Amino acid sequence: MKNGQQKNKPRQFSTLLRAFIDGNPAKGDAALTRFSRQDKFIRIYFIFVCGLIASLSIQVQIGIEQLLGGFLVACLLMFILYRDIMRYKPAYTKKYNMLFLLGLLLVGTLLMGRLFAYLLINLSRGLEYQALDSALYGIPIPAGAMLVSLLFDFHTAITFSFAVSLLTGLWLHDASFTVYAFVGSITAAFSVIRCKKRSGLLKGGGFVIAANVVTVIIILLFRGELFTLKAPPSILFSALCGMSVAAVVSLILPVIEYIFKVTTDISLLELLDLNQPLMKNLMVTAPGTYHHS
Repeated sequence: MKNGQQKNKPRQFSTLLRAFIDGNPAKGDAALTRFSRQDKFIRIYFIFVCGLIASLSIQVQIGIEQLLGGFLVACLLMFILYRDIMRYKPAYTKKYNMLFLLGLLLVGTLLMGRLFAYLLINLSRGLEYQALDSALYGIPIPAGAMLVSLLFDFHTAITFSFAVSLLTGLWLHDASFTVYAFVGSITAAFSVIRCKKRSGLLKGGGFVIAANVVTVIIILLFRGELFTLKAPPSILFSALCGMSVAAVVSLILPVIEYIFKVTTDISLLELLDLNQPLMKNLMVTAPGTYHHS
């Protein structure tokens, strides 16, 4: 009897793991109904793991107090994001792959920000810019919100933008950059609500450029630095941010669609394109089916 139960445990675990990867578990599956508590544990574990990785990605100095504080703030923001999804889009919480994707986008946005910050600061040093902090305006933080808006919905992208902007501000120790990142992220998410073609991502990048430039000018005006040597590179890097957002989203979106089996409005309309090789082949081999479709 014990041997039978032990043999069933790997099968139950593989079933739960498959459900986590594939998405919503099948109804009536007896093995999965026993994991209702484990299901709640997975979601709590998801919040803590994402909070831990996010806190590590925003650390400048490694210390127990800094790490603990960043971890608690990140977990709080992840909890707010999760509860917002539970309230407005509960279907996402039943699909483990979508929860994993959302956490991956949040952590990936922060890690991508660290990478771009390193590259842009070194680029500024090579060009002998005096104000190195101006290069930080080129970090494509809004790319995460644009991806969330395309893969999830605009409402989720708003809460995502709120969380990422606060974490970015904590990382850079700059409250004005929190405003800059939030405005750019909201603009990026809003610009692709009705995006039906991949070329529309370039248009979204243009909107981000405009929003970033205006926000940077307002920040410089508030700081009294609008008519200083710091203004031109700040405006230049803010425009570069919009270009980077369009490029990053254009590269990453097809990969995410393929790996996570997510269908966006863009991919749906691509399937309906009559110039697709599949549709042309159907017109030649089965004209009756082609005209009916």
